[in-house]
Amino acid sequence: MRKYALLYAILALMILAGALALAAVQTKARQEVPDYVAVNEIVRQAALHWQAPGQMDLSDFRYRFALIDDEGTLLYASDEGLPDSIPAAVRRGFIPVDVVVGSAVAGKALVEVFPDDALRETQAGLARVTAAAFILLAALNLGFLLTLHHALVRPFERLQSFAHHIAAGRLDEPLPMDKNNLFGLFTQSFDVMRESLQEARKSQIRAERAKKELVASINHDVKNPVTSIRLIAELLRAGATDPAVAEKLRTIETKADQIDRLMNDMLRSALEELGELTVTLIAADSGTLRRIFTDADHLSLVRVGEIPACLIELDPTRMEQVIGNIVANAYKYAGTRIDVDCAVSGELLRVDVNDYGPGVREEELDLITTKFYRGENAKAAPREGEGLGLYIAKLLMDKMGGGLEAFNRADGFCVRLWLKLSS
Repeated sequence: MRKYALLYAILALMILAGALALAAVQTKARQEVPDYVAVNEIVRQAALHWQAPGQMDLSDFRYRFALIDDEGTLLYASDEGLPDSIPAAVRRGFIPVDVVVGSAVAGKALVEVFPDDALRETQAGLARVTAAAFILLAALNLGFLLTLHHALVRPFERLQSFAHHIAAGRLDEPLPMDKNNLFGLFTQSFDVMRESLQEARKSQIRAERAKKELVASINHDVKNPVTSIRLIAELLRAGATDPAVAEKLRTIETKADQIDRLMNDMLRSALEELGELTVTLIAADSGTLRRIFTDADHLSLVRVGEIPACLIELDPTRMEQVIGNIVANAYKYAGTRIDVDCAVSGELLRVDVNDYGPGVREEELDLITTKFYRGENAKAAPREGEGLGLYIAKLLMDKMGGGLEAFNRADGFCVRLWLKLSS
């Protein structure tokens, strides 16, 4: 409130200065009260010398004057340029006084009790005071309006804009506030509300993300066993001699396909809103890869070569998802044996998963790791898919600090994994 107290003090000083200036002008005006003794002396001498006014001794007269008879004719003027009528005399600060000769009024004495210069100075002083008072009032009004705008209008405009931001969900934009303002504490409470809403939204987003991650994780954990069930059912049906048993096995395959489609729908929905999956890295022996490939090889088509002994950083569960997807794709689109070659390259372990199928069209190589993309050979395959396998595999490898590449070889197709060595 200090700035408002200073404003009030300045306004009070301006009003006091205007009052003092007006009082000074009024004092000066009071000092110009006519000398009625001098006026009466002029009238007395005029009455004595009415017939010959030129004989008057003007040396003792304080004021200039003119004499007119009762018909308005100028009889005498003490100086040149004096008024010759009552209206003209009044306009110039002269007062008309009756001149009585005998017992009758013979005419008027027009006495200059307010000389022109003094009158003009007084008028100018009054004009200055009036102008100063007008300017002061204008300044007061302007100051009041500016203060009103700063103290009331602007805070409410900010509140209005802030409310629009909150309604639009822009919770990162704080409410500008001045604690010295009349509404300082009021606006501060609104900003506290914004921060509470922002924290609540962040908590909600974290909870939703955790839920989606759980759905995506469980989905892949379920898809791999379902794939195993379907493949084993296929093998059993191929060797079944009893038609009833073969039909039951075909039903198992159909139901497994149905579960796989449902899980794909769940995963698709989760990934649309999630955008990423989390990993938890640990230092593991490179021999872990052999076990993961063995568990994923339901058709016994994978041949794992020598794996250099080293420690690698990975998330075992996520690595199972990656290798499971790659092996399942090789089963689906190549149907050949799968050779796994490993070698250390710098600070990374290279893992090449090679099949001997037709590979992928060159123009599609950069697309097969994008979300929901299926190449021409994938669309022609008898198995359904969502185009998520390599996308998820690459996403998880990137999160584990490694990477995934896919390219054609002269005799097939290769998916190359890069795993970071543990320091």
